[in-house]
Amino acid sequence: MRRLLAAAALALAAPAAAAGAVQQVLLPGPTPYPTPSPPLVTVGPPPWANLPFRIHARSEQRVLAGVDGRGHLVSLRVLQRLLLTGVGDYQFVVSAPVEDVRPGPGSQSQPGLRRGQILWSGFASKRKLLSADAVLRPKPAEPFLPLRLEGDTESGGYTLRLENTTVTSQAAYTGAGFRNELARLLDRTRLESLAGSRLSTAYVELRGLVRATRRTTVAAPLHVEGKLRFPERPKSVVGGTIRGSTVTFSTVLGDERPLNYRLDVRGGGGAPRLHLVARPTAVVRMLVPPGASSWVEAVRRRPLPAKALLQRVLEARMQLVRSDQYQAFLNNPDVAGRNRTVYVYKTAAASPGAATAPSRPRSGDGSGWLMVLLAAGGTVVAAGAALVGWAHS
Repeated sequence: MRRLLAAAALALAAPAAAAGAVQQVLLPGPTPYPTPSPPLVTVGPPPWANLPFRIHARSEQRVLAGVDGRGHLVSLRVLQRLLLTGVGDYQFVVSAPVEDVRPGPGSQSQPGLRRGQILWSGFASKRKLLSADAVLRPKPAEPFLPLRLEGDTESGGYTLRLENTTVTSQAAYTGAGFRNELARLLDRTRLESLAGSRLSTAYVELRGLVRATRRTTVAAPLHVEGKLRFPERPKSVVGGTIRGSTVTFSTVLGDERPLNYRLDVRGGGGAPRLHLVARPTAVVRMLVPPGASSWVEAVRRRPLPAKALLQRVLEARMQLVRSDQYQAFLNNPDVAGRNRTVYVYKTAAASPGAATAPSRPRSGDGSGWLMVLLAAGGTVVAAGAALVGWAHS
């Protein structure tokens, strides 16, 4: 499907390109609708919503992943708070492999349950809080969490490995852009990223033929903070800080930093109890202008290649789109609504029948770490006389 879209896009672009026309091409972002990756989807019809235009929804979620000492997922629970503002009747579903659901703290309505769906319906009068505390089946939801964990207890120590698995391959394109415009787009993207806001719609002007290029790999940057509480005070640690019997650490995975992190602890008296918090975060490093306070100023100082500027704005915005996806583990019925999600991993006892090892092989090398994500959604890119296909695999 992605190849067909790209082929159609380039075919439509060809006549204008042949004439040397300047085309406006839609850049990645914002994510306009739920995709096969976060928000979660289930087998069957896509989630439907009857949400009048005068009602808006803001979603806040806390995803609690229970893991065993090796980092394998044994339980999964999500608390979603939907704040509706406006007046009118509403009726919508939230897709998830849900086993059970009950009202969360402060909920002003009772959620319903159907196979693969949380149901909401009622009447909103200015403000209404819908809160659902849902228990999910770990196996089908496991591939769509943002981290993979592996814990190893060795003689006299403990090693924790983390991997950002939000990686996805994206189809990119190239064309003859204009330096000043690309610099302005980079500055605009940087401001929106640092503000923590969803990307606004933006177009880039390209002269002549728009060509598909090699696929590029992007990942959502993750800010990760964690604590390991040991039976005894550890002797030493590489990658963290010792405070009594607790080892703490903090890192960013992605945004021109490594996607992997390793913590080595000597001593401690055995396996620790883990508490880890991961949040999708902004693209920062990739959007820092070289030797200037802005990209516009950097281009004035020296003629940065337009091709490199176009590649940077495309990849930065793709990373932000990916991060935006992980801000909504469960879908928000308001596609333009604000979403915030925090992912918490804690040591937990295995529930009856829970798997003690990942159900899917690790992408790339086949090892048995906790699988937590490898998917993305799709966006079709179009503008003016040209249409460029953009798809998340």
